[in-house]
Amino acid sequence: MRKKGFLNLKLIFIVLIIIAVVVVAFIYVKASIKEQELQNLSTVMLQIQAKAKIINERNKVNNTNDYVGTDISEDDLKKLNLENNGKIKVLNEQALNDLEVKDVEDNKNFAVNYETEEVYYLDGYQTKDNNIVYSLTDINNLAVK
Repeated sequence: MRKKGFLNLKLIFIVLIIIAVVVVAFIYVKASIKEQELQNLSTVMLQIQAKAKIINERNKVNNTNDYVGTDISEDDLKKLNLENNGKIKVLNEQALNDLEVKDVEDNKNFAVNYETEEVYYLDGYQTKDNNIVYSLTDINNLAVK
């Protein structure tokens, strides 16, 4: 009878170790997926910024104001804490295709300030401490950490 109790204790110990390994693996995979999501978002925003720089330079050379995208709404300006300078445009799926920006998930909208060449993710990215960041600068700072 004593031997059977010892076997049950071993079994409980083994099950607890397996549970601990599964929990640690789950946390690691979840953090890895979140990090990959951040890296993908940063990459797309950098592509947009590069295209915005090209458009900005072309407009300076040609003395034009041909910007890709639609006018930004007042609500989005308030959310981003920006003032409208006439050069802030929202890039929907069609505008992103026009800019030849690849690997963008459906229904992700971005805005670009062609004057400063800053890119904004309109849905925002939630950080670990539950802050929401919108600009490429802030998202890149998170990706570097």
